[in-house]
Amino acid sequence: MSGTRAGFFAAAVVVLGAGMLASCERQPDSTPAAGPAQPDSALAADLVIRNARVYTQNPQQPHATSVAVADGVIVAVGDDTSTAEFVAGHTRLIDAGQGMLLPGLHDAHVHPLSSGAALLGCSLSDAGSEQEILDGLQDCAADGEQGWLVGLDFNLGLFPGGNPHKASLDALFPQRPVFLAAADGHSAWVNSAALALAGITPDTPNPPQGVIERDPATGEATGTLRETAQALVSDLLPKATPEDDIAALRAALHFMHSKGITSFIDAAVGEQHWRAYRSLAAAGELQARVRTSLTHGTFSQHPGEEFAAVLARRGEYAGERLNTDAVKLFVDGVLEGETAALVTPYLGEHPHSGEINFDPEELKDIVTRFDAMGLQVHVHAIGDRGVRTALDAFEAARERNGELDNRHHIAHLQLVHPDDFPRFARLNVSTTFQALWAYPDSYITEINLPAVGAERVNRMYPVHSLQQAGARIVGGSDWSVSSVNPLDAIETALRRQDPDSLVPGTLNAQEAVTLDTMLAAYTRDAAWLMHQEKLVGSIEVGKRADLVLLNQDLYRIPVEDINSTTVQMTLFDGEVVYRAGETN
Repeated sequence: MSGTRAGFFAAAVVVLGAGMLASCERQPDSTPAAGPAQPDSALAADLVIRNARVYTQNPQQPHATSVAVADGVIVAVGDDTSTAEFVAGHTRLIDAGQGMLLPGLHDAHVHPLSSGAALLGCSLSDAGSEQEILDGLQDCAADGEQGWLVGLDFNLGLFPGGNPHKASLDALFPQRPVFLAAADGHSAWVNSAALALAGITPDTPNPPQGVIERDPATGEATGTLRETAQALVSDLLPKATPEDDIAALRAALHFMHSKGITSFIDAAVGEQHWRAYRSLAAAGELQARVRTSLTHGTFSQHPGEEFAAVLARRGEYAGERLNTDAVKLFVDGVLEGETAALVTPYLGEHPHSGEINFDPEELKDIVTRFDAMGLQVHVHAIGDRGVRTALDAFEAARERNGELDNRHHIAHLQLVHPDDFPRFARLNVSTTFQALWAYPDSYITEINLPAVGAERVNRMYPVHSLQQAGARIVGGSDWSVSSVNPLDAIETALRRQDPDSLVPGTLNAQEAVTLDTMLAAYTRDAAWLMHQEKLVGSIEVGKRADLVLLNQDLYRIPVEDINSTTVQMTLFDGEVVYRAGETN
């Protein structure tokens, strides 16, 4: 195909100029190209983006300046002259103004429905002190309702030892029951009215894998509930309706599009989540590629024999954009509350090593069974013994089943024993890091440090060490535990410092990685994890046109400016699903 054809087309070019990219005041429109000549219809593009800094994530063609798209598929990647051959009268032209064009970003560990509910409900995520939490809660209570008051995503690290007390809530709400879910999902803060409704007394035992924090003198519950103990109260809350779930998912999708995310793994689902996805898919609104992980064991919505029945129905919900062939296992808890499983005991007056939520031999059987069924196993593991136990189970599955292409992964990995670093590559188990956690925030300095000591803090989130040992690094947010913006996590992974520069200090600078590593973690390596590397994850001819345009080239700015970079446009299947400055 000859580049001279470009001369025959006079285009009404949509400009994303450098000034606009910073201010977001001028936006691309749908003005078609003009001109009397037309290319062969088989070559005509619906959209051509040019004057871009294209980072393709394709090693055979790492850079380009222009991309052409037809029927949702990338049909050309090259320079502005080569893609001109695909311009027709109906083609939309976008001048990217030297913005950075990337494959659509992936989030390999996220909770869209609960995060969407937080967007629509009483979110406390921005509160920076106990008083700000209480003020926000009073604003939420201004509706005058007298039923349950539910708040979401407060920062547990604001409280000494991660132990908020019911007294603060009782002073404001002596009669109305209050349930506040911590951002980490592993603790809740409740008042006396909620404890009374749940029948929690000094004689109430801790549930399996759960902790009721108590006054050491009286045994009275103090208002903090850990892990499964949260359900003693949360089971009493009004249940979300199908309409609530659909609204939450719709809100979450739009917000993720605004951060350039076009594919994700929903990290813990039940059948009600599948129903919401199916509803959006049927309405043509599921504008993302999704893999869901059905929770088994601790935190499962489907206990006992019910789980097998729900798992067997997964095919009823699967579709072109929704894959349901994955399960989620919570192998341990978290360091906050000392429920994560450690190789060496916690420090303090009562040393212990945390808990594994499964009998280790039973876990080997469970993982082996799921592996043989062709299911991806998605593991939560925070402590180094939790990680080791998960790897032992994956190793047992490989010994019994042989090497299957199920692409298992472990998320979080706050502590990994160095002896286990090489096992990830050997077992082909991916590491799904929440790199945004890798700076010395109050969780680490105020809660983790006293619990595990400086030596272990100084080897937390070993991204570089695992990469050097051959492990595949994949990015995930755990939203709404933390920001869903991949650029926040990418900057933190490069600096190991607070990307907002509010918290001083550096966490384990030797574990910093490169921008190349993190872009791959959110594109091609995450696409591989989701079994869709032949479809998306890089900008190549024949792949779907899931693309994100940033206002500046991350390779040409100081690393401290990465998280101030903005998404100008997100495309899914060649269609614009987000533009900066527009509301949904």
